[in-house]
Amino acid sequence: MATPRISRVPIALAFIVLIFLATLWHGRDNLPQRPMSYIKGKLPLAVRPSFFEIADSHGTDKVQAHHYEQMYEHRLAPFRDKKIKMLEIGLGCSMVYGPGASYYTWLEYFTNVDLYYIEYDAACAKQWANKTHDATIFAGDQASVPFLQEFLAETGGDFDVIIDDGGHTMDQQRTSLSVLWPHVKPGGVYFIEDLATSYIPMFGGDVDKADTMMGDLKSMLDDMNRVAGHADKSPISKDIVSLEYTQECVALTKRPDYVTPVPRNRGNRSL
Repeated sequence: MATPRISRVPIALAFIVLIFLATLWHGRDNLPQRPMSYIKGKLPLAVRPSFFEIADSHGTDKVQAHHYEQMYEHRLAPFRDKKIKMLEIGLGCSMVYGPGASYYTWLEYFTNVDLYYIEYDAACAKQWANKTHDATIFAGDQASVPFLQEFLAETGGDFDVIIDDGGHTMDQQRTSLSVLWPHVKPGGVYFIEDLATSYIPMFGGDVDKADTMMGDLKSMLDDMNRVAGHADKSPISKDIVSLEYTQECVALTKRPDYVTPVPRNRGNRSL
């Protein structure tokens, strides 16, 4: 009986696969030191870059000085391909690298975003407004209730995403949240960055003080988790479906059944 011939095709395929895996393993040290979900853009099958890769390429401190990438990748992914309205407080005028790092990040990350900024430095905001074609910039103090009310009247409110990366003082963070929160859409998200300032006196914070941004957030957690029959410590607790934390950053998600108030329109205002 003749000896059956062994096909060389499976052996050749196995050899090719072995070489590919060895090459991939050998090159692992050149990949960024991030969780696997953030290095997919470096692999052959990736369609587009992650939030980390986009933010890192534009030099924003959200992923360099800080490590907000996991929070933003996780929480913003559902909005990435939707038509959304977004506000960021803080254009970056006080940063060493100057304004615009997050501006370019959001425009590249989202496919259809109506982008707004609030910036305290009026001169910088006016100068930068001439360079932007896909964002509207308002100059004003985020701790000023009249300014925020005027901003809402002119923009119509109704934001899917708000990010507070402004001045980081207790007055600024707490006032902005109280005024802007009602104008986050149902299911929308409000981010507050740089929560460490709640413990720094020069920002109005202190380890033993309750009237800080972290103090307010702790009150919201109490309201959401204790048994019924107690009055809420925070006026917005009833509207929050979740609070999610990463280091120095929190994401507050609004209940899907929340009814958004309609601000009055006072006409347009330019810088």
